[in-house]
Amino acid sequence: METRIRVTDEDGKETEITGVNRNDWDGLSESCPECGSDEFDHFEVTGGHYGKQGKAIIERTDYWSAKQSLFTQCKSCGEVLYKHPAFDLLFDLDGDSDTVFEM
Repeated sequence: METRIRVTDEDGKETEITGVNRNDWDGLSESCPECGSDEFDHFEVTGGHYGKQGKAIIERTDYWSAKQSLFTQCKSCGEVLYKHPAFDLLFDLDGDSDTVFEM
């Protein structure tokens, strides 16, 4: 399933961002439904509660943490299996901006 969202920047420029969430694929533990491969390019964002102990920065996993997938693409056939709409705001896969991103 593909979701399309229109966003407008501060200059009034409208951009369409998309999300992909396939009903026939349930995550990295499953093979690609298109070609059967088990190899993926996968991006995720993590967050948590960080603090300092002496001079060391530590992550306090006993408090709060978050993890969200942003993008998963089959390494063999190139099929996009999952894409959070925010991914389009962070990376330019079409090469239309100065953002450098290679798959």
